[in-house]
Amino acid sequence: MCGCLISRTKDFNFNGQRYRVFIAHDKQAHGDLNALYFLDANTQFTKLTERHQSRNNDNILYVGIGYQDGVDILKARTRDYTVPSDDKEFIDGGGAPAFYQFITTCVKPWIESRYPINTDKQTLAGHSHGGHFVLYTLLNHPDAFQNYLAASPSIWWGNGALLPDGKLTIAESVNKITLMIGEYEEKVHPQSNETERGRVTRINATPKLRVRHLAKKLIEDEQRCDFIFCSGRRHPGVIKDYALMANAIAAHNIQRDGL
Repeated sequence: MCGCLISRTKDFNFNGQRYRVFIAHDKQAHGDLNALYFLDANTQFTKLTERHQSRNNDNILYVGIGYQDGVDILKARTRDYTVPSDDKEFIDGGGAPAFYQFITTCVKPWIESRYPINTDKQTLAGHSHGGHFVLYTLLNHPDAFQNYLAASPSIWWGNGALLPDGKLTIAESVNKITLMIGEYEEKVHPQSNETERGRVTRINATPKLRVRHLAKKLIEDEQRCDFIFCSGRRHPGVIKDYALMANAIAAHNIQRDGL
């Protein structure tokens, strides 16, 4: 493998929203490709693809979903990546069901009609609100992908509106679930700002909003879940570890961790 990537973009318009999909694969790739779908591509496409140099990554097709020029990305990702909530505090979100339809009816068919995809080894990955959307898809449409990576997922959105009541049962079609969290996402860092401190207080007041709690529940219920604790990391710092793990999962070069 040469480590050289061929990349392109494709613009989509869906329900009045303007998306841009960033695509890359190894120049010498041959045979079926393991599709790595991930969110926040405007800022994270380079971060994930620059981790491509490992010799085991030549079978990955990177499919980063982002937005076209001129779109208010902060507003758009909040709308698209989060589930509906009755709480007025979260009125700007709730578009996850529609965004899922965009991915499955527009993006995936377009990709699969142009690239040789191994449909048994597809990964969906996201960080922050992107991780929230990954969990939404896992819990509501588990057959859409085989591997799910949720880094620093905003489970707190809607005060846990994402989470079902009772036991979590994951479809047999799911191969692997990976949850990641930074050390200073569920406890206060000396340099945490007021927003971060408030979020930590909210999360620790309600155990079900903690990523570690969700991972423990999945593991105890014998689901296929790994939990990765990123020591010393704050919320943005987890992205580096997330980029490495997304590549490892998509290439099926998996590390395991515990609680």
